[in-house]
Amino acid sequence: MRRWIWPFFVALTAVWLGAGRGAFGADASVIELPPMMVEETATSVRWLYARVNGFEFLSRCSAATTRRYAEAWQKRLQLLQTLVPEPFLARTELPAVVVLYAQDGKQAVSPEIQRELQALQSGGGDYSLGSLDRTRMGFAPNMRLNDRDMHAVFVSVNEARFDASTLIVSPGYLHYLLERRVPVLPTWLIEGIDRTYLGADFVKAPITLPPLVWANRWESEALARNPDRPRALLPANELFASTSAKRGDTSSPRRLEVMLSGTELLVRWAIDSGGEQRDAFWRLANRAAEEPLTEEVFEACFGFGFSELRDRLSDYLPRAVKEPLRIAPGKLPALPRVEVRPATPNEIARLRGEWERLAISYVQNRLPQVRELYVEQARRTLRKAFESGDRDPRLLATMGLCEIDAGNPAGARDFLESAIAAGVVRPRVYFEIARLRFVDLRSNLPETKTFTYAELATVLAPLRKVVQQAPLLPEAFALFAEAWVRSTEPPTAADLAVLEQGARLFARQTKISFYLALAFTRHGRAAQAKALLAAGEDYLYDEATRQRFAQLNELLVRTPSR
Repeated sequence: MRRWIWPFFVALTAVWLGAGRGAFGADASVIELPPMMVEETATSVRWLYARVNGFEFLSRCSAATTRRYAEAWQKRLQLLQTLVPEPFLARTELPAVVVLYAQDGKQAVSPEIQRELQALQSGGGDYSLGSLDRTRMGFAPNMRLNDRDMHAVFVSVNEARFDASTLIVSPGYLHYLLERRVPVLPTWLIEGIDRTYLGADFVKAPITLPPLVWANRWESEALARNPDRPRALLPANELFASTSAKRGDTSSPRRLEVMLSGTELLVRWAIDSGGEQRDAFWRLANRAAEEPLTEEVFEACFGFGFSELRDRLSDYLPRAVKEPLRIAPGKLPALPRVEVRPATPNEIARLRGEWERLAISYVQNRLPQVRELYVEQARRTLRKAFESGDRDPRLLATMGLCEIDAGNPAGARDFLESAIAAGVVRPRVYFEIARLRFVDLRSNLPETKTFTYAELATVLAPLRKVVQQAPLLPEAFALFAEAWVRSTEPPTAADLAVLEQGARLFARQTKISFYLALAFTRHGRAAQAKALLAAGEDYLYDEATRQRFAQLNELLVRTPSR
């Protein structure tokens, strides 16, 4: 039975430019580009709209298909939360955008853009692939694109074959929700959930997880045949170790296999145990996101220590490799009915434009030669609505971010300022305005220049808005701290609380925590700075960051604590 994976790439029929896939040759590479939708015409199929549970659907499918898809997606997300509780998934106040596009034989790209890409492929036109002469470009039928505060999905639907009951949430989307959660989840937890979910069947009832693969299939089969077979489990303190200190060592593949399998075994054991044990596991996960996971913390959650955990996991392992795990979700709350209606011109422009804007950064990273085509497409879509008089602050916000992503900050300013004046809820908009104002303030001045509180006020004001909206942006806290590093006056009590919030939430993101520690140091709070640097010691991924931490530590050694 075919399953629809949402919202991740599925190898359906792509629109390829140039020769067929089999003609590319063994050394040819393929770059999958984001779909680009056909331009509107008087005879175009109408767009439909639905909004439910944090998702906006813009659809060129039938109303029935749109409703079935949206209802099935709600159901799958509800089932997912029986495995991973909602508090451990990323939260955002912005609805995700889902574009459903019927596979009706038409290409999801205008003829003009296709001709430009074909010219590019052949070395003509205004751009050139240069050394990428063996590269072939194609439009992916399905794709998910992310921004700092939201994400969007394009799904190509074959309505004649679409079966909503087989829709599943992709492992990539679950990883996105785990990775973007604030406070940041520990690596061992994300690894364990990722591996546990990878083979899970959420279509059948009950939810079914296949037998665990321990280290490798040969080892798993041997353990299933002989439960008394010797096996090596890592001590709990190593299982819970930080990424850089323990997981980055590739000198022992066997040890890495056991570590990764151990995280999956731990998650599976906690889920299978159920009741108080499962609750204790999620209490532990919640605490591990905000503080070091010591044996004392573990024992406070479970009532026993690391040694007994290792024994329990060892005892559970033979069963895990032999038997599937079945999870009965029980009676789930009723889901709201999905109301599908014709989309308004604002909704069409805003949601299409959001998707097209997100494509700009994607192609910039993969094939910058075609970036301008995507910039032009997004601008056309958004400006058509703006020029017709639409001043929805959400549209203005997207237009401003489009110009930022296109490398045109001067053109972004008015749109972003107008969106903020209208009270838009969009964390990245407030961050970008603060960043632009800070750039202006520092323009043509030495890096050591400091500023008064009054001079920094226009930078700090939008950042105070960012920390009140979800998702919380780590870079906003870093900019907030950097502004206070440049201040001649100490932070107010309210702003100090924001710095402390950032230190609590992002201690493991050292490129963020460094600026927070620097702000604490600048304003005489050496003890807080030292604690923050100590918390980040195991997460120093590059030499430049290590050197900056070392230099600040040296300064703090000579600084009295407060």
